[in-house]
Amino acid sequence: MKRILVKGVNWLGDAVMTLPALREIKARFPGSKLSVLTKGNLADLYACEPAVDEVLPYGGGFLPFLRLVARLRREKFDVAFMFPRSFRASLAPFVSRIPRRIGFTGDARGPVLTDSVDRSERLMTNHRVAYYLELLRPFGEVPAATAPEIVPPAEAKAWAAGHLPGDTWAGLNPGATYGKAKQWYPERFVEIGKRLASRGFRVAVVGGPAEAALGSKVAESIGTSATNFSGKTTLPRLAALIARCAVFVTNDTGPMHVAAAVGAPVVAIFGPTDPRTTRPFGKRHTIVQHQVECSPCLLRECPIDHPCMRDLPVEQVWAACEGWVRG
Repeated sequence: MKRILVKGVNWLGDAVMTLPALREIKARFPGSKLSVLTKGNLADLYACEPAVDEVLPYGGGFLPFLRLVARLRREKFDVAFMFPRSFRASLAPFVSRIPRRIGFTGDARGPVLTDSVDRSERLMTNHRVAYYLELLRPFGEVPAATAPEIVPPAEAKAWAAGHLPGDTWAGLNPGATYGKAKQWYPERFVEIGKRLASRGFRVAVVGGPAEAALGSKVAESIGTSATNFSGKTTLPRLAALIARCAVFVTNDTGPMHVAAAVGAPVVAIFGPTDPRTTRPFGKRHTIVQHQVECSPCLLRECPIDHPCMRDLPVEQVWAACEGWVRG
C-alpha cells in the first residue's frame, strides 16, 4: 500500500472529524503517500494535517471528472478509502481502476466497492470520529477514537495575533451552513456577546462567506466591542483566530469542531442534531440543549415552531459560558 487515496467528505465539521482516521491510515501504512481528494473549499484544512502528503482539489462537471479519472489512473493508487457513503463519491476510484476500494454500505454502491463496511445501529449512534475510523476494519483491529487536532501554520497564527491582539477575546458563531434549524436565534447571540463584552472581552464573530451578512448584523448589534470576521478568513486563519478565544459559543456546525480541535473551550448549542454523534470531541466543551420529543430530527428546516431552539433561553447558555470565563 504505497499510494493511498482518501475521498474526503463535503462539510467542514465532518472533515475535522475524519482527521484521526487520516492519521491512523498513515500510521497503519508507514512509508505510504496519502492523497486526499476534496472539494476546493476544504483544501486548506487538509494542508494543515501532517498525515496528508498531497491535497487534490476537484470541482463538479463532466469534463473535470474525466480529467480527474485520467490523473488517478496515472498516479496508480493501490487503495481508496471513501469517507462519504454516496454512490457518486465512489465512482471516480472505480472508473480509475484503483484495485482496492473501501467504503460504507448503502446507496447501491456494492458493485463499485471491493470492501464494504456495514453501517450498524451501534456504529450510527457512536461519535462520527469513531465512525470514520471504522473504514480501517478490513485491515484489522480498529483503534479507539482520539480527538481531532488542528495546528494552524505560522502564517495563520501571525495573522490572528495581529487581528486579535491581547488575550481577552471570546468567539461567537451564530450561523449554520447546513440549515436554519440548527441556528439559535441571532438576537440571543447578541445578548451573549453583550454580556461577554461587559466582562471585558472583545468579541470575534465568525462564519463562512454565506454568513457574512448575519455576522455583520450580530457584530453591529453587540457594539464596538465586537468585530465581524465572517467570510474574511481562510480555514487556517479561522482555526488560529478561534484558538485565541477564552470561550467559543456556537451552533452545531463546522467551526464548532474546529474550535474543539484547536483546544478552545466550547459552548455548543444543540437543537435538531444528536450530540452523541456530532458533539465536540474531547473534554473542553459544554453542551447546551433544550430537550424536546422531536429531537434529534436532523432536519434542515423546522416544520413546526422550532421548540428546541425557541425554548432554549439566554440564561442557560450564559451559565455555560460563565463556567469557562470564571475558570
